[in-house]
Amino acid sequence: MSYKTRVTFTIKETAEGTPFLYMEALDHIPNFPSNPPAFYLPVGTDMAKAEEIARYLNQNIEMFCPEPLSPVASFQTEVK
Repeated sequence: MSYKTRVTFTIKETAEGTPFLYMEALDHIPNFPSNPPAFYLPVGTDMAKAEEIARYLNQNIEMFCPEPLSPVASFQTEVK
């Protein structure tokens, strides 16, 4: 069984003031890291652009599955 969680993306800053995105789980799932994933943005991204990216992700990503899908998803290899 694969667990899924709703997520929200927020903006954090490094000690140098560089923005990055932080993905927070909204539901409890086993083995989810206590320090969730951080997504570093291209050099020169300002806070306004980081907010735009976070808003876009929050509007377009519904769930996150931290473990491989079960059963394993695969590509169709022949035309049916």
